Amino acid sequence: MTFTKSSRERRIKTVAVRNIRVYAKTRTLKRTGNWSYFRIRKKARQKMLPFKLFHQHSKIQWPLSLYSCGLHHQHQIHRPIGYPTFQCMIALEGAGIFDFENGLSVTLQKGEILLVPGKQAHDYGPTTERWILGYMGIEGKLVEPLIHALEIPVRRPLAVSEEHLRQLEAGLIRLWNGKETDERDYDQRVSTEIYDWLTSIAAMTQIGSQSSDDRNHAGATALIRKSVHYMEQHYMEELSIANIADTVGYSKQHFQRKFKENYGVNPGQYLQRLRLLRGAQLLAEQSDLSVGEIATRVGMEFNYFVRLFKREHGITPAQYRLTRAYE
Repeated sequence: MTFTKSSRERRIKTVAVRNIRVYAKTRTLKRTGNWSYFRIRKKARQKMLPFKLFHQHSKIQWPLSLYSCGLHHQHQIHRPIGYPTFQCMIALEGAGIFDFENGLSVTLQKGEILLVPGKQAHDYGPTTERWILGYMGIEGKLVEPLIHALEIPVRRPLAVSEEHLRQLEAGLIRLWNGKETDERDYDQRVSTEIYDWLTSIAAMTQIGSQSSDDRNHAGATALIRKSVHYMEQHYMEELSIANIADTVGYSKQHFQRKFKENYGVNPGQYLQRLRLLRGAQLLAEQSDLSVGEIATRVGMEFNYFVRLFKREHGITPAQYRLTRAYE
């Protein structure tokens, strides 16, 4: 293809203008140091790790081994016979609820760890729009004895500092990215790393708060958790935010502020998501109940329940029930 003199000049001018713009933008970023947008985007891409299964390759049966791990936005999970192995869950963002077969309900929010024993029926799902959950399935003869010896509570949220949270996240990413087929000592190294992981969790959760500010924060967190427990027990009733605040001795405004600091959403949004979560469970498990009866059972008016459910899941409650019936 040949270019006329005028078209060649236009092309040269266009390239020059584009280069000037790129140069100016780069100088501005260097001068201000405002590269945070690019760092955040890169970090967000790195954080999302899909579910991955692992297999031991050596003939030696190591006492601790990695069965699975992942790190991503968590959706609703139903496990009627539990998970094959012990699980360690880490909430990196948002909040969600774990329901166990004995009626125990546990909320796991950002900055908390939860150990879940293997082969115990449970369900879990998000109560906030975005729940980033890191998890690791651990197997081996020493898993339960070690957790017991380290006195790490199971089925109970364990709070860790932001620094410790990032350390655990980095360790999980390291395990996920391990080159299991390229390293002869991979299984041994993973076994050692899991041991370090569990001992670190034990140390993190046993340090305790020392300053009065930390104690005050812990007390406020405990009260907010108490309010969540109250919602979990009374979501089917007509609840107002002011009434919930009264149960923990806070004013409505102070309660809303503290709740959002802990869960990233206001209490009204949390209650709404809790009701929709319970509604989804009833739709899947109670085929004899009509959608109207389920709406009443979760404390919502029928039309409002249908509208919010469709907005949350993209389909109506009736359609959701049909999809679950064929799973």
